[in-house]
Amino acid sequence: MKAMLYLFLLLFGLLFRCYHLSEPDDVHGNDRNTNSTNQQQHSTLEQECNTEVSALHKIVPYNADFAFRLYKQMSSDSDDKNIFFSPVSISTAFAMLALGAKSQTQTQIYNALAFNLSEIEENEIHKGFCQLIHKLNLPREEILTKIGNALFLDESLKVLPTFLEDVKTLYQAETFSTNFLKPIEAKQQVNDYLKNRTYGEMINKARDFSIHTVMVLVNYVFFKDFWREKFHPLLTTEKHFIAYGNTTIKKNFMCQRTWIKFLHDEDLSCSIVEIPYSRNAVAWFILPDEGKLKDVERSLVKEDINKWRASFQYRKTDVWIPKFSLSASYDFKSSLQRLGMADVFNHRADLSGITEKRNLRVSQIIHEAVLVVHEDDTMMGQGSPGDLLFRSLPPLPPPHCIIFSRPFLMFIIDMSTGTIFLMAKIVNPTHI
Repeated sequence: MKAMLYLFLLLFGLLFRCYHLSEPDDVHGNDRNTNSTNQQQHSTLEQECNTEVSALHKIVPYNADFAFRLYKQMSSDSDDKNIFFSPVSISTAFAMLALGAKSQTQTQIYNALAFNLSEIEENEIHKGFCQLIHKLNLPREEILTKIGNALFLDESLKVLPTFLEDVKTLYQAETFSTNFLKPIEAKQQVNDYLKNRTYGEMINKARDFSIHTVMVLVNYVFFKDFWREKFHPLLTTEKHFIAYGNTTIKKNFMCQRTWIKFLHDEDLSCSIVEIPYSRNAVAWFILPDEGKLKDVERSLVKEDINKWRASFQYRKTDVWIPKFSLSASYDFKSSLQRLGMADVFNHRADLSGITEKRNLRVSQIIHEAVLVVHEDDTMMGQGSPGDLLFRSLPPLPPPHCIIFSRPFLMFIIDMSTGTIFLMAKIVNPTHI
């Protein structure tokens, strides 16, 4: 029996704020991507992806559906553990992989990503991701949202030109020539790439590669932003957090006192607050009613996103949220297999759209995620929507108070595209 050729998928969700960012240096081994080429590619993509956004709007609900389905798979195995991952990182990487998949392998990938090919055409899926990547990577002053893809290709692998062209045009993928017969050097090359592209935040995250590896597919999501309204450090206070299993721990809680969007969902038995970042992104903190965490997790569906957006009301509120910093690594193989993506991981894998070799399969999917939530010296807005909305209203009741002192959920959403950057469950803010 022939030895299998391995394809690694390395998915990196990186969520930070409050840093001065310098431009990343070039990475050794990249023989196809100079600054000039990047500028030309950006211009081409602008013509290719920015002519309309209908395809982007079409893939958004499917991406949200996939995000909730994957979250439920993970939460079913992790009652007592923190969960956080970037669903857009995973869906983007596998949509790109689907370009090179054929027959049942491709069908399973699309189905696992929640795409119904009787409702959306395959070319619309890829054009939608093209538009999403282009829109998220547009330069914005003071903040940075960036999604990137890269292929590290073994020198011996003959990749089909159509696949290379498609991943470059549609997914802005960079390509690197790599010698996996020297796994230490190959690992260093991937680490150098990630360090540069994530502004020094992802260091030495690549795993060891087998000498049978012929391709590594890397996707990263970088998010850096400022809170629109400051969590003032002088208000930070030590409070008790009731972790999973009714364990009481002491934790510093940061506080924001302002008009915020708030609602209590009676159907799902949870309260939600929306705390905006400086531009298009928002953080949703979801506090299940006492004893209702599992019920909320089981009941969440993509329709709740639009329902909550339409139901929020501004309310003067004291919000108390524990400060935390988390780092984790996940292998999503079993979760994706339960969603129906089976063949791509075994001998039945058909990735003949990448190379004519028939013994290529995905061996590992490693997702690295980092999340930091704390006060920062953010710029105050010119006037929050709440200020404008309530300035002429009669006196209101005293401020409402919500304290996230028990396990809660957190989503980070780009409101301009409807993209879910992050889904998290915090059952113990002291565990990193």
